[in-house]
Amino acid sequence: MPPFETLNAILPADAREDRQITFIEGEHEQRILSFRRLRERAIGALGALQRRGLSRGDTMILYLSDNERFIEMFWACVLGGIVPVPLAPGNTDEHWRKLCRVFALLERASVCVDAPALERLDGFVAAQGLDAEGHRLRSRAVIAGSLDIAGDPGEPVQPDPQDLAFIQFSSGSTGDPKGVMVTHCNLTANIASIIKGAGYTDRDSVLSWMPLSHDMGLIGFHLTLLAGGVSHAVMRAELFARRPLLWLELASRRRATVLCSPNFGFQHYLRQYAIKLPQGLDLSAVRLIMNGAEPISAEVCRRFLHAMAPHGLKAQSMLTVYGLAEATLAVSFPVLGAAFETIKVDPASLHVRERVQTVAPDSGRSVEFVKLGQPLPGIEARIVDETGSVLDERVLGHVCIHGDNVTLGYYQDARRTVEVRSADGWLDTGDLGFIWDGQLVITGRFKDLVIVNGQNHYPHDLERIAEQMAGIEANRVAAAGVRSPVASTEELALFVLHRGDLADFVPTVLQLRRTILQQTGLEATHVVPVRHIPKTSSGKLQRYALAEAFERGDYDEVLAELAGLLAASNAPDADEPGATPTVRRLQEICAGFVTDRKLTPQTNLLEVDLNSLTLARIHEAIEREFPHRIEVTDLFDYPTLEQLAEFMDTTSA
Repeated sequence: MPPFETLNAILPADAREDRQITFIEGEHEQRILSFRRLRERAIGALGALQRRGLSRGDTMILYLSDNERFIEMFWACVLGGIVPVPLAPGNTDEHWRKLCRVFALLERASVCVDAPALERLDGFVAAQGLDAEGHRLRSRAVIAGSLDIAGDPGEPVQPDPQDLAFIQFSSGSTGDPKGVMVTHCNLTANIASIIKGAGYTDRDSVLSWMPLSHDMGLIGFHLTLLAGGVSHAVMRAELFARRPLLWLELASRRRATVLCSPNFGFQHYLRQYAIKLPQGLDLSAVRLIMNGAEPISAEVCRRFLHAMAPHGLKAQSMLTVYGLAEATLAVSFPVLGAAFETIKVDPASLHVRERVQTVAPDSGRSVEFVKLGQPLPGIEARIVDETGSVLDERVLGHVCIHGDNVTLGYYQDARRTVEVRSADGWLDTGDLGFIWDGQLVITGRFKDLVIVNGQNHYPHDLERIAEQMAGIEANRVAAAGVRSPVASTEELALFVLHRGDLADFVPTVLQLRRTILQQTGLEATHVVPVRHIPKTSSGKLQRYALAEAFERGDYDEVLAELAGLLAASNAPDADEPGATPTVRRLQEICAGFVTDRKLTPQTNLLEVDLNSLTLARIHEAIEREFPHRIEVTDLFDYPTLEQLAEFMDTTSA
């Protein structure tokens, strides 16, 4: 890789014509764009932006679901010195609220959005009484696909390595937007480290389904590959959610050498794999699969590698990595070609400044962590206590990092920047961990960030939404990420103060789940009635104490009783019109996933605000009871339970 100093240099005027990006929209639907053609299109779009008055130093939010359009507009901004601000698009109130807040925070801001999304935004601002804010945003909107690119091409600018390249906001909802400033120097330093750590060559072929609004998708699986001259394919995240098996089918067809996924993606794939084994899958070309972006489950890694071994996947292919937006992206990689390693420790020893104690493999009381390798070239990591004093190996503390890839801070937030970055440039990641034989191990977050399905969610946002409900007062609900004994990834738990009869709590559970799902797209897996919300002497919620009690099993008895009450409230009526035996069984199956309303034969699942992963899980549950009767796409063709049951009965006749 040449020694690039700025992001612009990795997409030069003589960009390679023999290297390309493939945008995968469906099994047989794809578009191909060469690196050279990408630059030409970006220059054309830049010309249109410059004719609209946008110039160097302006900011532009990219609120786009189309990957090809996103990439084109991203590069138009970068080449023109306009600072792109990727945001994950969505249709919930929290997505629109975040868009408005980020727009208000930015200086000289515009928004690139497609026309249907802009219409939905108009509806949101009208309903929320935000007409003035909506008018300002609309006046600065650039409609994707409507730019006049027939005029003169744009005039690229030559940035300084210390210039701001783009702003990366957290991937989840937030009432207090936190924008990580990423400079050209940060990017080129981290990209060079990643290329070396992953051993990329221009002979690699890479496939990713990670969203481009996410730093792992944008930096790890586009910018880095562009810099390395590596052809790559980007699969729509929504397509992976609907059809996870297609991910590795495409990898097999394309002879992909590098893949990636967060922990929940491997789980999602394995669920479908257990139902329908793919035929002719050949993963022998895959040399590594990057596993990052959320806490990594050793058990999920083992299950995935075991399941894929008959298809030629090498046991040494799983690369368990660590990174964060404040590091631009990557911090540590294991040694290539080595099997992933774990360590089992006594959870009672996991206290800051205490030496971590290992336990025997068959110990009943232990917690297993995945080793995340050593810091990449140019990056340093150390473990410190609350005072900043450096701790020895095998002692738990706060993980701090240093290097040219580390952000200078947060956009328009000097206070928060000072809190996490020391005078000598070391950044507190907010994670707790330790070093074991030179490898970094992350045990959890010092603060309460909830990470579900690779997305970050801030507890105070979820609590604020819950407090909008009648009967739930401020500081009477706490949100936390928990791991139940049957789950390999983090789930959302809401702890609600309730001292009355448990049956009276059922409507609260249903309303909370519906409200959280509608406004954030996040499933509240556990809604727990508690008689006390622990707080500090200053009144701050002690969410970690509730999460620890949950994981100890303190609430198992009350949750089991509550589950029975919820099941009874959703039980189908035997004499309901249209309630055939198949319909009634479908009602019972779906009730386990749709707990906020009573399902009837006429219920349309596509109108219940379910996300793609939940629909996929409903299909898995139906498949277990009615093998080989339906495909996941049939849920879209026969959306009511009555229609689906009729289709199933007809096909089995």
